[in-house]
Amino acid sequence: MGSKKKAEEDITPECEEHGNPPKKRKLYGTVDSLLLEVENQNLANLKYLFEQGLDLITPGNFPLSEQWRLVFIPALSDATISDQIIHILKKKYPKIKLVKKNEKTKNPDCLILPRDADTEQLIEVLELVGAACVFYGNASARKYGWSCWYKATNLREGNAIPKTTLPQSEWEKLAMRKKLEFQTVEELEGLLRQRRTHWKTQAIFTCLRISKECDCFPNRFVVYNLFKFALVGWGKRKLPRHRAFAVSLHLFELFGHTEFLDQLVKNVTDLEDVVHLTFTEFFNTLRDLQRNQLDITKPDTVLTFDDLMTSLVFSFVYQVKVHDGARIDQIKIKDYTIKSKADKLEEISELILVILKLLVSIPKSKTQSKKLKSLLAIYINIYELKRANQKPNLLLKVCTTHQGKPNEFKLIKLLLKAGADPNAVDQQRCSPLHLLANSELSYSHMWGDLSYSTRAEYFTSIVRVILDGRFHEDQVNLRGQSALEQFLAAVAGCSSVILHRSESSSKASTPL
Repeated sequence: MGSKKKAEEDITPECEEHGNPPKKRKLYGTVDSLLLEVENQNLANLKYLFEQGLDLITPGNFPLSEQWRLVFIPALSDATISDQIIHILKKKYPKIKLVKKNEKTKNPDCLILPRDADTEQLIEVLELVGAACVFYGNASARKYGWSCWYKATNLREGNAIPKTTLPQSEWEKLAMRKKLEFQTVEELEGLLRQRRTHWKTQAIFTCLRISKECDCFPNRFVVYNLFKFALVGWGKRKLPRHRAFAVSLHLFELFGHTEFLDQLVKNVTDLEDVVHLTFTEFFNTLRDLQRNQLDITKPDTVLTFDDLMTSLVFSFVYQVKVHDGARIDQIKIKDYTIKSKADKLEEISELILVILKLLVSIPKSKTQSKKLKSLLAIYINIYELKRANQKPNLLLKVCTTHQGKPNEFKLIKLLLKAGADPNAVDQQRCSPLHLLANSELSYSHMWGDLSYSTRAEYFTSIVRVILDGRFHEDQVNLRGQSALEQFLAAVAGCSSVILHRSESSSKASTPL
């Protein structure tokens, strides 16, 4: 197979694109001039390295006939990129070497392939370097990156080495608009006439594929570049909300739920806290609840039960990871700030509530309802009861912002039945029932109105669930009032609905 041949057999000392023999192609004028420009720069780099003495880099002389082993990495906007490239390649190609640029010299970083490198190794090195240049290079470096792809594609075609594209998840398809990685030189030449975003899409595909082929997946290089390219500034770029939603879910897929996510949460300074930045942008796609309700009615909506459950599961896992492993204090680094653990946990809770409100509002089968309740019960047990038992729980947060809407009552009831602690208190030591009582008492002028009857039924149903559970009836707030006393003080004689909790069949038309 062609991939097993030594790469030097396919690259002549005169830097022909490939052997076997090279195909004759009618190139666009821009392609000819681009390749010539890059080739001249490569020759200048080689000349400079030879003048400096390559014997300082590798033992013995470095003959011109072996220049195919050198793959230059031009100056990029991030000086650590060459380190990230070698990190991806090292596991599959342990003999490859990286020579870093000396700050006092003008030579670029350089990857040196071993003498026994095969064509496939050279191809993958060229492809990955090309992707890095597309992401981080100026116009000149991007041209160099394109030339790396051009050389690699010619090598594939000349040696019958197929490019095995990766199957795409549904989220990736939507995020990337069902685009595929280029396969031929003709497709690559067509890329020259397309916008830079198309180049970066191809760079994402390349990084994903080579990372998996090199058994270095997922990795920071991939997730950070996908975030920066596809999600940052999606609103200003007028990226449709459903696409931003899809990119977020695709990143959640890449982050996973295990060791890689642990590393990203603990080492936030390496990538500007890419997980929480992704989480924040995802939150932004869901902030407009009114628009969400409109989206839910669309046949092609992304706000389906399965999609929302996927985001909910990741949010639950991420909150546990942040609680267990994130840095406590806020960190300021150059032009960005990494939020404190407390701020992150609060934001995660806010998003979880948004997702839960959406899940409560959409039609669900009995199986789906049970699945949601089961997942919520696991979260409450693992996080709220065992980790954050001193913090306001989701139940308390819902009751704090309670406006008496039917879906709010449904969510409160769901949380209670999933095991939420009804005795959680806020800074005023008010329990969920205290907060609900205050909210309903503010509507006491409507208690005799027939239009209020539905809300009254929801409310009395919630009160029964709370009192039939583990609620401490003698629990008082900072004013020394129990939740029941608040009712009794405002509506004398109307407490029978609450006190006779066993009369589950009674239907009250007013809260009390």
